Amino acid sequence: MNLPWTLAWTLHLGAALFALNLAVGLSAQVFGAKFGAAHHWLYGVVFTGAIAAAVLAFHPALLLTILALACMPLTKPGGAAHPAVAVAGALGYVGAYLI
Repeated sequence: MNLPWTLAWTLHLGAALFALNLAVGLSAQVFGAKFGAAHHWLYGVVFTGAIAAAVLAFHPALLLTILALACMPLTKPGGAAHPAVAVAGALGYVGAYLI
């Protein structure tokens, strides 16, 4: 992806925030860590970052990330759908970098 540096930072920031939240969720799933409100606050920041990336550094694959983040509250933490939707959202960022 060849973006001007003035816009590319939104993609990088969005991807980094998503990866951070993915790591928090993974540690909660694997180690039983309790993050509670912090994880929900981070979700809001991640969603905002994803919207900024989709608007300022538009790539069609980022729509998958936005869709996954919009569906995330409909899934139950600890269930199979929650991490599956998270991985789908991550694939949106991977697609934006690779396609």
